[in-house]
Amino acid sequence: MLLAFNIGNTDISFCVYDGETMRFSAEFSTVTSRTADEYAVLLWQTFTLRGFDPASITDVIIASVVPSLDDTIRAAVAHFTPCKPAFVGAGMKTGLRIRIETPSQLGADLVALACGARRYTDGACVIASFDTATTLTVLESAGTVAGAIIMPGVLTSARALERDTAQLTEISLSSAPIRRVIGRSTAEAMRSGLLLGCAAQTDGMISRISDELGCPPSDLSLFAAGKYAPYIVPHCKSAFRHTPHLLFEGLYDLFERNAEHHP
Repeated sequence: MLLAFNIGNTDISFCVYDGETMRFSAEFSTVTSRTADEYAVLLWQTFTLRGFDPASITDVIIASVVPSLDDTIRAAVAHFTPCKPAFVGAGMKTGLRIRIETPSQLGADLVALACGARRYTDGACVIASFDTATTLTVLESAGTVAGAIIMPGVLTSARALERDTAQLTEISLSSAPIRRVIGRSTAEAMRSGLLLGCAAQTDGMISRISDELGCPPSDLSLFAAGKYAPYIVPHCKSAFRHTPHLLFEGLYDLFERNAEHHP
C-alpha cells in the first residue's frame, strides 16, 4: 500500500492508496518543532482511528514545501515501514515539460497538482490551489507547465488584517453564507472582502491568463483544490471543477511513473 504525504506550511495532509483506491485521507497541523517520534504518534493514532494497520505500508511518496520537516517525517515513517520515501523533486520522472526559468524552483505541490490534472484533461488548464498561498498553475497542454501565479491565501490575508489593524478581529471563514457584497457589520465586511475578494481576484487572473495564452476562457479546463476551495469556488464566476484530492492523485501518478526506481 502507498502512503502519500503533502507537507505544507499550514497542514500536513496524507492518504493511503490500496492499488488505485484511496482508503482514507487525513491531516494535522504543521508544527516544525515537533519531533519525529511525536509525528509518528500522530500517524499511529490516525491509522488506529481509521482502523488501518500501518505495517501494511509498502511505499511512501512525499511532496514537501517545508524542507526543515523532510528528515523529521522520513524518520517518523521509518517507525512503520523500512521503505525509503520518494520525494518529489530533482531526479524524479514527471512527464512534464516545465517552461520556467529554473524548473527546479517549481514547488513539489504544484508539480503533483499538474500531474493530477493531466489525469482529467490533455488540453490547456489552470489549477487553483487555495491554501496558505493561493496558487494558479498554468498548463498549456497536459504535459507543459507554462508557469504559475502566487498570491496571498485567504487565511494569510485574514491573519494579516487581524495582526496589523487595531479594530479588526478574528472571524470565521466558514460561518453563514455571504448574503451581500456590501457588509453591514465589521464581520460581514471582512468576510466579503476576504472570500468574495479572493474569488474576484481569481476570476480576474483567469481572464488575464486566457489573454496571455491567446485563447478564450472557455477553452481552459479549470480545477480547484486546497483546504479553502469550498469557501472560494462557490463565489467564482469561472467554472471551476472542485477536485479535493487532485494533489494526491498527482502523487499516485508520480509513484506509478517512478515505481521501478523504488527500493
